[in-house]
Amino acid sequence: MTKYNETDEGLAFIATADSRETSPEIMEAIAFFARNTAEAEALWRGDGLGKIANPSDIWEHATNNGLRPASDYAWGDAGYDWARAIGAED
Repeated sequence: MTKYNETDEGLAFIATADSRETSPEIMEAIAFFARNTAEAEALWRGDGLGKIANPSDIWEHATNNGLRPASDYAWGDAGYDWARAIGAED
């Protein structure tokens, strides 16, 4: 079974990173956990956090389990403080 992040729709969602002022790594993490575009959009807005994926899941995927600093990436209005904004970091 093909994961959403590997489909044309998932790749199109990831490609919207610049227009959303969100790092591609975060968009890919969101698409990795989403099953479809509706779930991906909910996660990006924050509505799906804790329902579709836990904040720590997104953080772990985007930062390669903390090997890269979360502050290297931006997520929309939360900017580079996104991990704290979604509750993945203290």
